[in-house]
Amino acid sequence: MSLSALPLDAIAAGEAVDCHVHVFEDPKRFPMQVRSSYEPPFSPVSALLDTAAAAGITHFVLVQPMPYGDDLSLLKVSLAALGARGRGVGVAGASTNPADLERMRLAGIVALRFVETRLADGSRMGGTIPLDALFESLAPCLRELGMHAELWAPLAETLSRWRQLEKAGVPIVLDHMGGFDPQAGTSHKDFRRLLAMLREGAVWVKLAICRRVIALGEEALRPFHDQLIEANSSRLLWASDFPFVRYPGTSPTVPSLLEQFHHWARDQEVTRRILAQNPARLYQFGAAPAGP
Repeated sequence: MSLSALPLDAIAAGEAVDCHVHVFEDPKRFPMQVRSSYEPPFSPVSALLDTAAAAGITHFVLVQPMPYGDDLSLLKVSLAALGARGRGVGVAGASTNPADLERMRLAGIVALRFVETRLADGSRMGGTIPLDALFESLAPCLRELGMHAELWAPLAETLSRWRQLEKAGVPIVLDHMGGFDPQAGTSHKDFRRLLAMLREGAVWVKLAICRRVIALGEEALRPFHDQLIEANSSRLLWASDFPFVRYPGTSPTVPSLLEQFHHWARDQEVTRRILAQNPARLYQFGAAPAGP
């Protein structure tokens, strides 16, 4: 069975998807490919499952960690272990051929990630792929295979390249609540434009509050969260970002983040849509992916 043929309603009532988690293994088994800007933790699939069980999370979207570069070995092994409960977001450069992308897709990788967020000194993060790779060659293959693109970038950068992103013709998912500037407030033109794009159904946004709480605190962040939900809850995805790499101070927990989401979202229909229905549709959950 191809991934495109999987049913889109296979996540049952009471189940939930964490749409952004990372897995790290013993570097002797899965060596790091690039020098990391953070200390990679030991956080295998078993740690993910233990943490998620406490929160009631049943399905996962594994995002390729930057230290592994374009070596997707651990991602594929982890997806195989999760079976129908897992989908992946990989990375691939502009020279990647269609056959390689098809093998990724059959392994459960349904999207590629592109990064335009930079380090403090302005340099590019090791192990990341720039947006140019999508525009130069990857977009046609993603369209044909039913895959999408995920982008981690400041909102201003995303908006400056939005015309190109529209022309790519694939669904676009924005990491970390769209990368808005929390200090600019909800009335800033960039955030207002993000809300407009959500209303139009032009973009998907991951509600990963942990990276935004750092700058604002919970109550100051809530108006952004509320307005994203009000704009279009059918284009939102919930994400924890476990295991919280590069997090200053005490890391949050997955149960506390999920509890916070339920408290803010309030409406059961909205929470069901964001936690289950939306990710089931976008990430093609249903049954174990066919092998290559």
